Amino acid sequence: MEVYVLVARKRSVAVQMCACLCLALAIAMMLMSCSYPALLAFSILGIVGWVLLQFHTFKEYEYSYFDGEIRFARIMNKSRRKRLKTFSMDEVITVAPSEDRSVSNYMRDDSIRKIDYTSGNKETPYYVIVTKNNEAITMIKFEPDEAFLDALSIKYRQKLVRRAVTETAKPDSAE
Repeated sequence: MEVYVLVARKRSVAVQMCACLCLALAIAMMLMSCSYPALLAFSILGIVGWVLLQFHTFKEYEYSYFDGEIRFARIMNKSRRKRLKTFSMDEVITVAPSEDRSVSNYMRDDSIRKIDYTSGNKETPYYVIVTKNNEAITMIKFEPDEAFLDALSIKYRQKLVRRAVTETAKPDSAE
């Protein structure tokens, strides 16, 4: 069974501000083009820049797991797909939540290559995969769902650390 997870990447503040700036400049140039017709070309360029920044900077990450192999891909604007990383579960040291003690040493080590395939939201909890390939250690941040983790735990339970589920205590209604 193949499991897919698709996570949309949050747009950066710089891209959002540049898009707003292009739109504001385009509107200002359009208003000033009444007096100076040469500024109409700059307003058209501003609108084109706004459209490109607003509608062509959409990024998603796809995680897939099938038969002991994890694949990461980036999808730009829901049309262009690029394979980023593929590795076997034999290369994996551990898969754990980011706050788990088993990955804290890897998080602090600056010599380890760190890759971020998360949505970029600070509130969203993420997991970390630590791999060892040719004596090089890589740490990958990603946001799997429960189906993805369940598929991993079927065969590789010893390499997976699950996030502790906290249940709220329900008050007894029968008194």
